[in-house]
Amino acid sequence: MLAFKLAWRNIWRNRRRTIITLASIVVAVALSAITRSSQEGQYDNMIESTVGTFTGYIQVHANGYWDEQTLNNSFVLSDSLQQQVRQVESVTTIAPRIESYALAATSDQSRPAMVMGIDVEAERALSAPQNRLREGRYFESNSEQAALVGHELMERLDAQIGDSLVLIGQGYRGMNATGLYPIRGTVSYPNPQLNSSLVYLPLEAAQNFFVAPDRITTAALILDDAREVQPSVQQLRNRLSPDRYEVMSWEELMPELQQAIQADRGSGIIILMVLYMVVGFGILGTVLMMVSERTYEFGVMLSVGTPRSMILKILSCEVILISMLGSGLGILVSLPISWYFNVNPIQLTGDMESALQQYAMEPVLQFSVAPDIFLNQAVIVFFITLLFSLVPIIRAIRLNPVEAMRG
Repeated sequence: MLAFKLAWRNIWRNRRRTIITLASIVVAVALSAITRSSQEGQYDNMIESTVGTFTGYIQVHANGYWDEQTLNNSFVLSDSLQQQVRQVESVTTIAPRIESYALAATSDQSRPAMVMGIDVEAERALSAPQNRLREGRYFESNSEQAALVGHELMERLDAQIGDSLVLIGQGYRGMNATGLYPIRGTVSYPNPQLNSSLVYLPLEAAQNFFVAPDRITTAALILDDAREVQPSVQQLRNRLSPDRYEVMSWEELMPELQQAIQADRGSGIIILMVLYMVVGFGILGTVLMMVSERTYEFGVMLSVGTPRSMILKILSCEVILISMLGSGLGILVSLPISWYFNVNPIQLTGDMESALQQYAMEPVLQFSVAPDIFLNQAVIVFFITLLFSLVPIIRAIRLNPVEAMRG
């Protein structure tokens, strides 16, 4: 307790020296936390743009569907199956879909299209077509005979709202699939491939078109916490028969996205390591200055019989106190900045906008405000400060009293 009191008085005895040391730690925590916040925010944007707004965090298929994506590998989403899925606490919404390809045509043009039958209400929480409308209106019910078309596909078909869209394809078990649907609206997503090929139909209308009543190809699941993906997948695999159903996380559905995030995160860690080294040597310099200026003081203390262990305790307490204060202030500085850019993301334009849209991402730079980002950086810088302070502290407790007072 005595060492703590002396350390607290010592760090404020020379305010200028303490402020310089604190400032170096604050800047280190703030820079590393803001850098990490921007990186993790980009990863969240990548996942949300592709996973959270289209594929879902988890998908349930009939066994074998992912290897052979045909209507013959569809399944019935029975009430008992839905109940089993909903027993997993993190699952908030089940969005059933039936997907296949067909030829879309108007009176003048025809193009290949991905036809997706969606549950009108459940899909609001996933891909949110009602918020992606460029023109027209959203579906009113699952039985409505109407279509929403990707805006680029709409242009290629030279169609207008209210025109009739002809769909021709192959249905369940090789049945002929034909349908005529009025175009209710046009939708736009960050993914150019979707915009140039997507046709939405209400679920029952799509099932009738594919001659597959009550059948779906995918049950996309929305979770209340993206960090619960793997535990939820494991729970679903334990509940559902592996002979009948396959449960896949978004990492398995989109391995290229997971690999891109891991590669970018690795490069980000290298940048942070360089920052930590710069910060560490900066802190070493300030702590070394702090100890060197007090060489005479330590010499006097040793000459009057102060144990070296007491000097060690005092200096250790001083470094710990300054490190804790600096780390805490670093969080207070970085958190508002990250929060502001989380609420008001930076809109990217030009080449950056085009590049991100090619990867189906929203062209924004949004920071993350996950608490662990700021806490982790504060803890890392705290221990870096302690590590780089060992050399000056060891040097101080090894001083020769006579030489220290003479110098």
